Amino acid sequence: MNGTRDKKRTSKKRLQIVETAKDLFMRFGIRRVTIDEICRTAGASKMTFYKYFSNKIALLKEIWNGWLEEGYRRLEEIDGMEIPFREKLAEIIEYKMNLLSEIGPEFLDDVLHGGEELREFVQEMRQRNILRFMKYVHEAQERGDMRAIRPEFFLSVLDKIQELAEDERLRKLYNDDMEFIREIQNFLFFGVLPAETR
Repeated sequence: MNGTRDKKRTSKKRLQIVETAKDLFMRFGIRRVTIDEICRTAGASKMTFYKYFSNKIALLKEIWNGWLEEGYRRLEEIDGMEIPFREKLAEIIEYKMNLLSEIGPEFLDDVLHGGEELREFVQEMRQRNILRFMKYVHEAQERGDMRAIRPEFFLSVLDKIQELAEDERLRKLYNDDMEFIREIQNFLFFGVLPAETR
C-alpha cells in the first residue's frame, strides 16, 4: 500500500515538473529557463528533477513527444470528420495555429536558432513529423483528396519551406511570426489540392 502511495506521489511530482517546464518554455523560451527555475516553480528538488530527466533537453523531448502524440490524435480525428478535404485542411491549419499562438516568440526563436543539442533534437522531431505527415499525404492521395506528388519532391518542398521560415528578410514582410507561419501553412496545404477543388 505504501509503495503505491509513493509511486503516485512521484508520478505527480514528475507531472508537475513537466507541466511547469512546458509553461515556462512556452512563455520564456528554452535557453532562458533554468533547471533551478523549473524546480523552484514546480516545488521540486533538483534531486527529484534528475531522478526523471538527465537535462532540460530530455525534459523538452518528453514535452514535445506529448505535443506530437496529441497532434497525431487530432489529425486522425479531423481526418475522420465527414467534411470536404479542403475543410479538413483548414481545420488542421487552425489546430496548428492555435497551438502556435500559445507559444512565445522566444520559444520559436530557440527552436529556429538554438544550440547544437537543441538543433539536433528539433531535426529529429522534424523527421518524425515528416514521416507521419507523408503517411497522411499518401493516404489522402490514395483517396483522391490530394494530387499525386512524388514523395521526394514533396520532401524537397518541405526543406525549402524550412529555409523560407528561417529567412529574416522574408519574415520582416509580415506583421508578426504568426501571420508569416499562416502564409506558409496555407501555401503548403492548399497548394496540394487537386485542381478542380481549388
